[in-house]
Amino acid sequence: MLIFRTERPGDGDEIDEVVYAAFDRPAEADLVLALREQGAISVSQVAEYEGAVIGHLTMSPVLIDGEDLGWLGLAPVSVWPDCQRQGVGSGMIKEAINAANELDWAGIVVLGEPAFYRRFGFRPARELGLNCPYLGVGDAFMALALKQPAPQGLVTYHPAFDQL
Repeated sequence: MLIFRTERPGDGDEIDEVVYAAFDRPAEADLVLALREQGAISVSQVAEYEGAVIGHLTMSPVLIDGEDLGWLGLAPVSVWPDCQRQGVGSGMIKEAINAANELDWAGIVVLGEPAFYRRFGFRPARELGLNCPYLGVGDAFMALALKQPAPQGLVTYHPAFDQL
């Protein structure tokens, strides 16, 4: 049975393995570790199947024009390669959006495939007046406002993202 839940103490090693395997490189796993060590993770969800962690996602606070306005950055989203394209990532994203709502966050930004993230209510961030610090991302920089009105300005991620 597939279970979506909040990360618990002791999940770290399995999460590291999933993130590394999903991206086939250490950068994203190092990012999750750095965010965890610096206390910068606000929402951390796992997908568990038969007692094993097969998916993970992280959300950390972002700043808008240098201010903390209660928005999160969704990244990375990781699913064990053999379990991809089976709804695991979608389930985690739905749970994470619900968690962000319950925890009273104002919105979420993500850098990802527009066709995929539109299914969850995300739309190009520029439509909300939000800009990304990364060049050439276009509609792949997306936003979901959980509270209105949505702020406008330049979104900056935690400094750990600079290592990617």
